[in-house]
Amino acid sequence: MNEITFYGGVDEIGGNKILLESPETKLFLDFGKSFGKEKFFYKEPYLSPRNENQLLNLGLLPKIEGIYKDDLEPDVDGVIVSHPHLDHWGYTCYLDNRIPIYCGEDTKTVIVNYEQSSSAGPSKDYYLAHLTKTIDKEYKDFRTFTSGSKKTIGDIQIEPVNVNHSVPGAYGFIIRMGSKTIVYTGDFRMQGLESIKSEEFLEKASEADVDLLITEATNIVGGQISSEVDVKGKIESLISKTTGLVVVSFSLRNIERLKSIYEAAKNNDRKLVVSSKQAYLLKSLRDDPHIDIFDINDEDVLVFGKEKSRISEWEKRLKDEVDVLNGKEINPIQKEVVLVASYYDMNELIDVEPVSDSIFILSQSEPFDEEGEIQYEKLLNWCEHYGLPQYQIHVSGHVLPHELKSAIKRINPDKVIPIHNERPDLFKKYMSDLDIDIELPILNQTVKF
Repeated sequence: MNEITFYGGVDEIGGNKILLESPETKLFLDFGKSFGKEKFFYKEPYLSPRNENQLLNLGLLPKIEGIYKDDLEPDVDGVIVSHPHLDHWGYTCYLDNRIPIYCGEDTKTVIVNYEQSSSAGPSKDYYLAHLTKTIDKEYKDFRTFTSGSKKTIGDIQIEPVNVNHSVPGAYGFIIRMGSKTIVYTGDFRMQGLESIKSEEFLEKASEADVDLLITEATNIVGGQISSEVDVKGKIESLISKTTGLVVVSFSLRNIERLKSIYEAAKNNDRKLVVSSKQAYLLKSLRDDPHIDIFDINDEDVLVFGKEKSRISEWEKRLKDEVDVLNGKEINPIQKEVVLVASYYDMNELIDVEPVSDSIFILSQSEPFDEEGEIQYEKLLNWCEHYGLPQYQIHVSGHVLPHELKSAIKRINPDKVIPIHNERPDLFKKYMSDLDIDIELPILNQTVKF
């Protein structure tokens, strides 16, 4: 008998932690951080979890013996990470380092880069990887794959297939457990620059005679009809109408958005100014054959950094290769650039001194909770202080409801279980005309098949 237990991703966006159990093997599909549920108890940086015991006590980690940092032999054979967003891998920092992390080669690149310039865990005891002057080390047992390559773990076969999402290194999976076939979509979309990847995944899944489909359903509410091409065109048009500084804010690791803004800037004879962390990510990605992105030494790219008394090793390595400009150095060239900056960079704009007819483009989702709304209000205050009218130009990294319905029809599974959404009942009613069994997951409940 095969079993699936949902330890996360139920009635929440992200936090996916899905345990597959066959007669011989136990594998997690993702082991993500539950941002929404953490906010019920914590407020960083003032109060945050210090170890796995605190999260176990709050029910935010699975209560399974032998998978965390203790002397027991690990009771799980591995974690399959679908893509490098923290809500899909962030809690792997608490797992025993002997448990392998299976992920795409490009996925690993982004995760290790994140760990070197930030850290998912609360302290050095929870590093996945670390970088200092004397240490360049990976603490986890990363076992990588590429799209289309099949991997056998115990008696479970995994076939990863690239999908398009708002971060590089995103995969869906065709999973064979004995005579049963499961498809796990991870997070995917059909409106990106490389949507052909998602199309190819759906084509392979439709040929697999699927017993169970586990799918994300993030955009069951709030879906916007747009595309990455539309985003690029609108930003390019706005830049052409602006004589002052153009500031753009978007997710740090959204490489497709970065590409769109780079091209929009270049087509308006402006240079793109990226943040230090983005530049360090570009430095890490440039040797990855799976990712097509410009180099930090591109003549149309500059790097912007905060003034700091102490700098980390990753910043030193970046400065060894490129000049990192401060606000005062951006000031005289501001009409000739597009500056990537977020709410957390607003202090630095004091030295930039945006001139009249400058604008701020918010190229990410609107706030979805009270904390986000408070931060958004503060961002508006900064924009008012600098005289920057704000535009929102964005497209989601997730599939739209009608596209998801079409995808489910194509795959034609016997059963569908939706995760990664906050309104599963809405999903079930919307999909009820399909001749497919729809089962809503229950947190910590095991499904046998």
